[in-house]
Amino acid sequence: MAELAQRLRYYRKLRGLSVRELAEKAGVSVSYIYAIESGARGSNASKLGLIAEALGVSLSDLWGDAPRDERNETHPPDPPSS
Repeated sequence: MAELAQRLRYYRKLRGLSVRELAEKAGVSVSYIYAIESGARGSNASKLGLIAEALGVSLSDLWGDAPRDERNETHPPDPPSS
């Protein structure tokens, strides 16, 4: 879940959106975006799809499922290993 939080925050900031702007664009609550970014909440696939669409990325971009060789400079770095 921490990776999802990191990627969501990365793409939101990359697009220059505030949490409120992203929430409005995606049609979800501000508290939902905050909860995902803080790692305090699991994600609902349909809502996460709306968020990905609002950010102009694929759902797999947020989940981090894209194979390394298909990634480009618009993808955030992999989170550090714990």
